[in-house]
Amino acid sequence: MEPFNARRAATRAPHGMVASSQPLAAQVGLQVLKDGGNAADAAIAVAAMVNVTEPMMNGLGGDAFVLVRWQGKLHGLNASGICPQAMTRDVFAEAGWRRMPQAGWCSVCVPGAPDGYFALHERFGSKKFADLVEPAAAYAEEGIAVGQKASHAWAWGASKLRLSAHAAQAYLLNGKPPKPGQIFRQPHLAKTWRELGKHGRDYYYLGDLARQIVAASDAGGGYLTLPDLAAQHAEWTDPISAAYRGYRVLEMPPNGQGLIVLMALRILEGYDIAGIFSRDLAEAKHLILEALKLAFADADRYIGDPRFGAVPVDELLSDAFIASRRALIRLDKAIPDARAGQLRGNTTYFTVVDKDRNAVSFITSISDIFGSGMVAGDTGIILHNRAAEFSLEPGHPNVIAPGKRPRHSILPSMLFKGDDLVMSFGCMGANMQPQGQVQILLNMIDRGMNPQEAIDAPRVRVLGGNRISLEATFATDVVARLASFGHDIVAGEEPPADWLEPHDFQRSFMGSAQAIMIDPEFGTLCGGSDPRLDGVAIGY
Repeated sequence: MEPFNARRAATRAPHGMVASSQPLAAQVGLQVLKDGGNAADAAIAVAAMVNVTEPMMNGLGGDAFVLVRWQGKLHGLNASGICPQAMTRDVFAEAGWRRMPQAGWCSVCVPGAPDGYFALHERFGSKKFADLVEPAAAYAEEGIAVGQKASHAWAWGASKLRLSAHAAQAYLLNGKPPKPGQIFRQPHLAKTWRELGKHGRDYYYLGDLARQIVAASDAGGGYLTLPDLAAQHAEWTDPISAAYRGYRVLEMPPNGQGLIVLMALRILEGYDIAGIFSRDLAEAKHLILEALKLAFADADRYIGDPRFGAVPVDELLSDAFIASRRALIRLDKAIPDARAGQLRGNTTYFTVVDKDRNAVSFITSISDIFGSGMVAGDTGIILHNRAAEFSLEPGHPNVIAPGKRPRHSILPSMLFKGDDLVMSFGCMGANMQPQGQVQILLNMIDRGMNPQEAIDAPRVRVLGGNRISLEATFATDVVARLASFGHDIVAGEEPPADWLEPHDFQRSFMGSAQAIMIDPEFGTLCGGSDPRLDGVAIGY
């Protein structure tokens, strides 16, 4: 078949590049690069800016994972937060919960993202932290023109904001979400970012801001304490990787779910993916779905915080285990009993490559749309609901426990050929993240697409069991073939009835990806950004 015809051309630039789901954030990051800042400086500026432009997806109340390639060396930064000491399985079981709360202060564990921002700056930053976050603070104070697709996501989560007077006051306008193009101001968030720039990390985890967060948690019946915040520390770690057709794919280790990408790719490497795509699109998509279903099932069974129990990464990626999983796949029938996790969750991904070819692959999240729905007093900080990801099943690797980090859906990635960085990339969207990554990599490696083509190409999505979702651009014969294999094709994930209002934008969302590739022939940069959000890749 002919390569997919992208909706827009890939971006090319000789020096530095930023790819983000938000154009204003990309501009801020690019200006940092042009002013002599490095990739880490630009990443911090973008992280602050996307908090302002996409507050429903990320921010100072969430978590972050970062992959860094710096002067030829690789570094992983796990800035996911820990479970409060008072938040135990017995507490929830005795209260009658069968699964973790999905909203409210009882779904909040310690935010790790701010700690990660400062850890990244301390190790690699060259500009003052206060200067890097000032553009975001200025935009928050003066107001942004809300993006079209950000507005859609805002509308999806508006009902959750109404759970809290502070949240409704801070993130709704007269009780309603802002419309596309409407000016939205966040003066409290502007003040918080400036105070962080002035006082540093301890202001958040030990100082006045910590006390405000804990006071808000106490008032809402939450579990956060000052010692919980003080105990939070980001961790520098080594990435995990797997080979795929002569390339090496890098992911963050557990408690992240990057292992799903590596397992699915290893399963798919046993097939002539390029040949199958060229002769039978339905069969190719079927194989992708089956590999992902198996990888998700294994992730649900094995992935947790490795500090609380070993995760058998090497065994899960071994030739013998991968072959045993591949043997379960039939080309004409869907596996009936593989189980995958829920899709829900929202995240912001961006990536930066500077003139020295240092690269940062950065993902930051408050978990679901507007996280817990709770805002910490007058700080403008929306707290994540990442504790909702814990299990209440005794003995499960991801069972809730004090000091433990929940299994995480967020996963930045990089692609290498030998020791050479080929691409820094990622895809936001909870459990769509590994699914998007796998499909983008197959599009590039097996089908010969550039980053923009690979990102634009239609995607499929595993929902759970045999339930799948397809983008509307698939031909009817492809849809019919997939249904004949036993796939249950539905519009998308059913929204929870307790705090969300149905909204097709999120129900059928296929994630949003960003990528920057280093051209192997010319050494220039080639960027792609997902039209499924308001994204753009820009360079100089």
